[in-house]
This record gives sequence, C-alpha cells and structure tokens, in this order.
Amino acid sequence: MSAVLWKATLSGHLISAGLSPSTSLEPPVIKQFMLALVLAPIHLLAPAADSWPECRHDPTITERFLPVELINGEPLPATDVLQLVAIDKHYSFVAYYPSGEPPFNGETTLKGPIEQRRADGRVVQSYERTVPAATERMAITDNGQAMGRIFDERIGLISNEGKYPVGLWKQGETRHFNTVFHTARGDGNSSTSITMEKLSCEFEGISGAYAIRWRVDSGRRGDYGYVFAPGRGLVQVIVYKRAGSRPS
Repeated sequence: MSAVLWKATLSGHLISAGLSPSTSLEPPVIKQFMLALVLAPIHLLAPAADSWPECRHDPTITERFLPVELINGEPLPATDVLQLVAIDKHYSFVAYYPSGEPPFNGETTLKGPIEQRRADGRVVQSYERTVPAATERMAITDNGQAMGRIFDERIGLISNEGKYPVGLWKQGETRHFNTVFHTARGDGNSSTSITMEKLSCEFEGISGAYAIRWRVDSGRRGDYGYVFAPGRGLVQVIVYKRAGSRPS
C-alpha cells in the first residue's frame, strides 16, 4: 500500500473511531483506535429490529373466527368449526432475533389426531408436534380459545396452556391463561398471555394470515411473536426474549 493510500485509510479509521485525523498515536489513543476496529464489524453485522419479512396488517378485519386449519395449513373449512383433521406434515419456518443473532431456520411437524390422556384423566384428541427441542401433544383448550400443549416430553402433562389462538378473536385483544405443569417433582404454575397483534395480514403474498405475541409472564419468562398463514401453517417466529433453547 502506498504511503498516501495508507494515510488516507488511517484517517478514515480514526474518524470512525471518533478521533481527529491529526491525532498523535500515543499508546492510549492506539488502544481506543483498535477497540473501535474490533467493535465496528459487530455493529455493522447486527440486523435492524425490523429486518424480517412483514405481515402487512389489514385493519378492516376487527373480528374473525380462527379455525385450527390456520395452524395446520390445511384448506379452511366452509363453516366456523373447531376440528382436528387428519394430518402428517412438515413445516419450515424462520426465527428472527431483534437482539441481532443470526436467523434460525427451523422445522416443526404435526401428526394426528392422536388420543392423549390429560392430567384430569380424560382422553382427548391431540396433534403430536415435534419442534427442534422436543416432542409435544397439543389440543384445543376447554374454552375453545386456543391450542396448547397437554403433554411435553421435557415436562410431563400440562393443563390449560393457551399458545396459538383459535375460535372467535378480536383485533388487539389479550387473553390470559393460568397453566399447570404436572412434573415428577410436583405441580408448577405459570401465567401466559396471547395478544392478537394482527388479526388479518398478508404474508409473502398470502392474505388471511395472522400475527400474535405470546408471553410467559411468570417463571421462565419468554416473549415470542408468531405468524400463521393459510395453506402453510407456522411461517415465522420472532424471539424477543428466549425462555428455552430454541423457538417452538
């Protein structure tokens, strides 16, 4: 590198480090300069918090019935009904991190319906769901407001978890669920909530998708965004605060 080019390059780096190009390069200054060189690439590589694909909101939809088919990606039913149709599918999704971590390409599966005994002894229809970290069984909550785990191989049986909304919902509303985890060490309680951020939105050209915010408000607090699209099921996860090892 020529002396002129080297001087111009050095001047540019000094300015980036918040130093004057005429600064004398004494040891403390060199330390500040080298620290700026190390930190600059980290800043440049961190994606903006809104760098993931947007689900464009349709504000004209203020109330809507959400069938299970929005979760499993099957054709939407002709009437407002909650049902677990036969399914055996793989779904690819991308998880994004506002903190700047690289996106995570994940896959989940749904299979069923499969009979599963609940903590209260009743046998219900469920979907077996595999995620990057575990195998679960999911069913419709007793109040018909959501689908949630009733069994997780990492935990055991689970009562009244609401994670993905189904049934009649309104734009912007938040619903809370008091969940009980029946573990080998005894029962544990957790409070979770679902907020309907976009009751109807368009995702990658697909209209009729929806976007939610799911929060764990106690215990291992977590904060996630999910987007489900007709014909595809789960398409996007946004990890605002991670409660476990991988998004699910």
